[in-house]
Amino acid sequence: MSVDTTAEQIEIGARMDALTPNTEHKKLFAYIGAGAMIDAYDIYVAAGVSAALVSTGFAGVHEIAVFMSMTFFGMLLGAATAGFVGDKFGRRMSYQINLAIFAVAGFAAALAPNFEFLVGTRFVMGIGLGAELVLAAAILGEFIPPRSRGRWTAALGILVNSGLLFASAIGALVISNFGWRWMFVIGAVLAVIVWLARRRCPESPRWLVVRGRLSEAQAIVERFEAKSATTLETNPPAPTTATNSDESPTTSKRPFWQLAVLGTVLAVGVNMFVYGFISWMPTFFVEQGIDVSHSLAYTTAMALGAPGGGLVCLLLINKLNRRTAIVVFSIIVIPLGLAYAAAQSILMIVVIGILLVTAIYTLVTFVLYSYMPELYPTRFRLRGTGISYTFARGASIVVPFVMSGLFVAFGIFGPIGFVCAMAVCMIAVVVAIPIETRGRSLEEIS
Repeated sequence: MSVDTTAEQIEIGARMDALTPNTEHKKLFAYIGAGAMIDAYDIYVAAGVSAALVSTGFAGVHEIAVFMSMTFFGMLLGAATAGFVGDKFGRRMSYQINLAIFAVAGFAAALAPNFEFLVGTRFVMGIGLGAELVLAAAILGEFIPPRSRGRWTAALGILVNSGLLFASAIGALVISNFGWRWMFVIGAVLAVIVWLARRRCPESPRWLVVRGRLSEAQAIVERFEAKSATTLETNPPAPTTATNSDESPTTSKRPFWQLAVLGTVLAVGVNMFVYGFISWMPTFFVEQGIDVSHSLAYTTAMALGAPGGGLVCLLLINKLNRRTAIVVFSIIVIPLGLAYAAAQSILMIVVIGILLVTAIYTLVTFVLYSYMPELYPTRFRLRGTGISYTFARGASIVVPFVMSGLFVAFGIFGPIGFVCAMAVCMIAVVVAIPIETRGRSLEEIS
């Protein structure tokens, strides 16, 4: 039976927040981070595989739009269902189901006899992909105390962002020498290994107590307390001096629809950056007459900006408010995008591209791994995050067709103009709905 915030829930939350991050937290991070990185790897596999499909005649540019869109359609369904499954049946069950779906479909994709079968398997893989990235940061945030939560979720973002560099580097080696099918085999094998390891992952005590399973929650908290240098008795929370009457607009409670609008616009924005531009980089190069090997090499160089963006977020996470960081880096994306589109030499394209990818992935890390999972209360955290991701995936279904049309009509300025427009939308929603979460406990935010 589900309950609202109670004394027991507040106590469990306070006990978790009083802990010093320890070996139990590190093991949890490894379980979650490994799965999230594999899924991120496979998202970016689409970029290199798409270029190979075009160059080998397995598919054309417009068919690649179908290939990417069906992946996103599967991700939409995965994001929509994972939140409800995770909030009702548990975080652990949800992310194990999605990883199993992903692994099975990955092996099938490697054996695809034709383009239609490949598209079908990518749809099923998308269901697993959409679920994993909804769950990862939200689950981690329910275990990590607020004073450390930003750094840990930023570190998770670095791992996920590294999926672009990981996939690009492996693709440059594997696709050129062995073909695109082996990219799916690699991802599926790694997924099976992580699925086996994650059977030992604990359930969220915050979710357990919300579902009325207090004794199970107590047992998990005690397990973490046993490894911690501090507990609630030795590290009590600081007294709260603010009252409802003097709350600032950034800390006052908001109705769910405002949380959903804010989270959804930001999720759509960063997804448009990644899937509306970065995933198309190798194909853009191929269509401009550059061979696949050089295209993947240039993309790999630009992909250095992905973990770089996560590192920037890690360095700034405790120095900048979440909202300030989102506005600042959204502004930075606009001139860098225009400079990238105007660049003439390959050297300038790659250099500016690295800076642009770094700015984009700084935003991705702040939004998806630090800010958005903190917006929603525990009882519907995964559903709220899932709603935002669902709309983002829905937009991602359409964007490949938009990108291909803009590229054909306007060259690289078309996709870049779209990215700049999304940056403006993100700035507008953060200013219009001011909610700050940095350094606040999840129960306080709720």
